[in-house]
Amino acid sequence: MMTDITGRHLVTMPHIERSTFPWNWANYPERGQKDEVSPWLEAFVNTRKWIEKK
Repeated sequence: MMTDITGRHLVTMPHIERSTFPWNWANYPERGQKDEVSPWLEAFVNTRKWIEKK
């Protein structure tokens, strides 16, 4: 991930919006968890919380 010097513009690879569900991943190690969504969804949750504070 990269941001500009203000921190307002964020660039990320891979496209996390395409990795919402474990079945979207080419390799998703299970290790016994039964995730409904991938951990990447937390980025969108945190973004929404940040926007709601503004």
